[in-house]
Amino acid sequence: MTAGPDPIRIKITWQEPAMMQVGKAGVTDSVVEEAKRLLKRHQYIKVRILRSAIGELNKLELMKLLCERSGAIFAGVRGNTAVIHKTRASQN
Repeated sequence: MTAGPDPIRIKITWQEPAMMQVGKAGVTDSVVEEAKRLLKRHQYIKVRILRSAIGELNKLELMKLLCERSGAIFAGVRGNTAVIHKTRASQN
C-alpha cells in the first residue's frame, strides 16, 4: 500500500475554508512554520494566496516554494487558492 494522496480528502479540503494565507511578504519563515504546524495537525490544508503576494513569483512558484520549505506535497491550485498535504509517514 502506498502513502499517496487521498483524492477524497483533497476534495473535502477544497470545500473547507482556507486555513492560512500567504501575504505580501511571501513565503517567510513564519509562514513555513505555520504550514508545518497545520500540516502536522490536519494533513491536508487549504492555503489562500493574496494578490499582493504575487510579484516576481507566480502562484504556482509560491506554492512549490512553500511545499519545498515545509516538506509538503502540492495537490493543486484553483484561482488564488491551493491545497497541500503531508502524509503521516513523512512527518516523522
